[in-house]
Amino acid sequence: MKLAVLMNQMINEEWFGKMLELEGRIFPVTGNDYLDPEYVRALYKDNQEGLFFCIDWDACKLAGYLTVIFLDESQKDRYLNGAHFSTLQNIGMHKGKNILYIYTIAVDEEYRGSACMKLMGKAFAEWLDGKIKDGYEVSEVYAEAVSKEGARSLRRGFGMTPMADVDEDGRGHYFADDHLEGYIKKMRSC
Repeated sequence: MKLAVLMNQMINEEWFGKMLELEGRIFPVTGNDYLDPEYVRALYKDNQEGLFFCIDWDACKLAGYLTVIFLDESQKDRYLNGAHFSTLQNIGMHKGKNILYIYTIAVDEEYRGSACMKLMGKAFAEWLDGKIKDGYEVSEVYAEAVSKEGARSLRRGFGMTPMADVDEDGRGHYFADDHLEGYIKKMRSC
């Protein structure tokens, strides 16, 4: 198994299609966590920044993906006051303050326990660190855990804090009070 990360503009239509297939298997149409493929395509129509795909080159297979989008203040407020995550729109990252939303983290079942998540996380942290050094600011960071595994990733991996709506299984909204600075430092040492 030879794992590597493709990100942002390096991701072509073939790999994006594989991401949509994996998304459909992990979050099926019958569930509340399902995202319509056309909606997902629209999130990155104008800007592919925020896509991190772990590829198994030996099998020519998508092992996992991490996606982030950027919100404006009104979207964030509507979302945190009960709007479904499928109503969010990606406005892209701009110089100055940005509200980052960790949209989806998924790893194909056969790659769980591999280096997949670590590789994507490291690529994401390096990209984000570079953007910050270039004058982009991450003023707020949010995510929503829709599973126990997702909650564990947000708390332990990203160092995010549960918000008031988080249930006993960890499902609900999270925020990063340090704007992911601790996560970036942690990933530098990996």
